[in-house]
This record gives sequence, structure tokens and C-alpha cells, in this order.
Amino acid sequence: MKRTITANISGIVFNIDEDAFERLHAYFENVKRHISRDVGSEEVIADIENRVAELFREKQKDNRQTITLADVEEVISQLGDPGQISGEETEEDAGEQKNYTYEPETENIPKRLYRNPDDRYIGGVCSGLAAYIQTDPTWIRLAFVVFFLMGFGLILYIIMWIVVPMARTTAEKLEMRGKKVNISNIKQSVKEEFESVKSNLNNLGKEARDTFS
Repeated sequence: MKRTITANISGIVFNIDEDAFERLHAYFENVKRHISRDVGSEEVIADIENRVAELFREKQKDNRQTITLADVEEVISQLGDPGQISGEETEEDAGEQKNYTYEPETENIPKRLYRNPDDRYIGGVCSGLAAYIQTDPTWIRLAFVVFFLMGFGLILYIIMWIVVPMARTTAEKLEMRGKKVNISNIKQSVKEEFESVKSNLNNLGKEARDTFS
């Protein structure tokens, strides 16, 4: 009889087989070891844990109560090996048996429609649509202006604002752009967000200095 461990992952409680828990714990430790010095490492780790929790919840939709080793291996194969992604491999990595591989992303995946919180004037509907159909948000905004003049743009916008969810997590933002939710893309997305915030702060500081100089 296998021992089952109760684990809290990103605020969600799962029952996990002991061997599956040990495999998952070793993977998380490996991730932390490889990205601990990276910019936004805590955010990356939190996003990875969120993604693991999301994937585990999907596996429980068929009323299965326990996460197995096969489930963990499948989730890890989707996220990728942090050692291969970073281009480094420690002696511990080399000695560890791996049942997963990481391949550089060569193709996109089906997109999901979200509202975009990072490029919005009101609710992020237009930029979310633009990301979904791969076009400039300006064209979508101009289209809604035309719809407003025709008398149904406001109602359409409000309906989409209510129906379409906001892309709040890094995984959802990647899905919005049709990118795989793996460690490589999560790291890159968090890095870009940090650089964007830094750039905005620098611009605000420059404007303040110009104003009072």
C-alpha cells in the first residue's frame, strides 16, 4: 500500500503518492537551485507552482483523488528541465534520472482569449483581442470607435468585459499570446515585466527631473 502525502501547492491542497511527492519536491529544489540568482526568481517560482497546481486540478476533473508519479512526470515534462534551459548542468543533475526533456519552442500553441492587463485604457478588451488575432491593438480600438458611432459598440464592449476573463497569472498571459507555459517562457515573461517596470520608473524619474530643473 502506497503512503499518501497531503501537500499545499499554491494555496490548493492535493493528495499525492509518496514517490510522486518526492519527485515533485526534488524538481522544485532543482528549479530553485538554477534560478535563485535570476531577476524575479521568487515570482518565477510562484508562477511555476501556480502552473503545477492548475495542471493537477485539471487531472482531478475525472474525480481522481490522488496525484500519482505518472501525473507528476507528465507535468514536469510540460514545464521542462531548468538545467537544460539555463544551459548549465550540475553533477547532481547529471546523476539524476530524468524522464523528461526540454525542447526549445519552435511552434505556438492554440491561443486563449483574455483581457490584457498590461496594455489597457479601460478593461483590456481591445488589446486582448489584438493578441488573440495577432494584430495591432490600435486597429481594434479604432474598430470599437466605429462600433460606438454605429450605436452598439458600448454594449459589445461591456459584454466582452464581463464575459472575457482578465489574464492575471503569467501562465494566462502566455496562453493569451499562444506561447507554451514552461519554465523558459515564464522566466522570460517575468524578466520582461521587471524591465518594463524599471523602464517606466526611469521615465517617470526623468520627467520629474525635467519638470523641476
